[in-house]
Amino acid sequence: MKKNQIFACALFMGIALGACTEDYTDWANPQSNSPEDPASKYEISFAAGADATVDMDQFYESVAEELQATDSVVIASLSSTNPNVASIKLNSININGLAINATVRDGNVKVNTLELDSVVRDAFFSRAHVERVFDVNMNVAAKLKSGEAVNVSGTSQAKLTPISTPAISEGGYVLLGDFTGWDPANPMAMTPVANKEGVYQVTVETTNEASSYFKFYAAYDVNGGWDAANAVQMGCRVNGDTKTENFVVWTGDKYKVETPAIAGAGHFIITLDVVNYTYSVAPATAYLYMAGDVNGWSHVDMLASLEFNNIYTGYMYLNQNGFKFSSEPNWDGTNYGADFSTAPDAANITITEPEGFYQVVVDLNEKTYTLTPIAIGIIGSATPSGWDSDTDMTYSVENRCWTITTDLTDGEIKFRANDDWTISWGGTPEQLTTQNGGNIAVTAGKYTINLYPLCEGKAYCEINPVN
Repeated sequence: MKKNQIFACALFMGIALGACTEDYTDWANPQSNSPEDPASKYEISFAAGADATVDMDQFYESVAEELQATDSVVIASLSSTNPNVASIKLNSININGLAINATVRDGNVKVNTLELDSVVRDAFFSRAHVERVFDVNMNVAAKLKSGEAVNVSGTSQAKLTPISTPAISEGGYVLLGDFTGWDPANPMAMTPVANKEGVYQVTVETTNEASSYFKFYAAYDVNGGWDAANAVQMGCRVNGDTKTENFVVWTGDKYKVETPAIAGAGHFIITLDVVNYTYSVAPATAYLYMAGDVNGWSHVDMLASLEFNNIYTGYMYLNQNGFKFSSEPNWDGTNYGADFSTAPDAANITITEPEGFYQVVVDLNEKTYTLTPIAIGIIGSATPSGWDSDTDMTYSVENRCWTITTDLTDGEIKFRANDDWTISWGGTPEQLTTQNGGNIAVTAGKYTINLYPLCEGKAYCEINPVN
């Protein structure tokens, strides 16, 4: 190509910028390629583009539907006042770290408006109708008149406001799905999550080993049948989508409302966020396990979630030498370390509380745990103090149980924590429960009683006569 001739650059890594240049050489084989240099060295400017503020409501109102998919906005501009820079090519561009396609002409970086909306949505994992300020990160190759090609990077900022979203339903939200029988007269109510505006949850049980379909609905008049339900339905963009984190599509959205699905059978927690218009599906298990220094890293301490809501309660002895929680009684499932990190190299959880016996409540939704120190005693008509006060037991670290040897009379006993009825155990020796368990009948004699509180569904005791 001759001097002073205008040229059109071929795509470079899928994205290109063309400019007037002299002595063009093939950039695929530059004379030299230096390490990345600061943009200021070559006076390359990365500035906000002419259309760097985008309002998607206005976009849909002002751009004809047949042109929407091809419309582009000038999101950034590139320029250089350095006389040694012959031309600039855009190597790559990303929005807050997420790649986006772009074309460049006369220094203007253009992106497709719909793709920009999609990338910004993914970057913030939100469809909330609020202005998003994001970074436009660009890496460019500058060709110098000397023939050398150098790489530089720079950043500008732009703004985008997603389309308006429906107001939060005052009546809340419900589900219909395979697990409800798809009966619009009997939807499954979702529960608002405390201290989280617009967030609702429900736990479901699926029996289909393949997929179970469902949809969300704002509260509606159940007497109105499907007409009432479909007027406020919410789903996803791809029918049968089994993503565990996804965006919500609603009646009146720019996209057709399709039906999400849950892969596999089991208990699942479905969370709907009608501020960001996202939803998630997470498996819920009955038990969580603790393995640590205190139990030889053996997963023998357990916590139970009676409602399959990812909130687990158990009773165990802890020390300050570290432990982890796990979803399986081994290391094959999901393991939670410090700050509830699930990384394979996550550090152990360590406590600053004194070594001792605790009620442990783990909330995997909030990634928190709560420790309540407890001491356990026996109480009842068969005990020395009757129903008036506890007879204290002693915790045996070696035997991993609460124990007492004492004389009993004919009558009944129960176990309770901290001289209070807030936490108590009753039922049968083989299966104790904290859920209003019955009194345990005993006959007069001297006994060694060992209590293994563990968690709901696993607690038991041994009442052995002493000869």
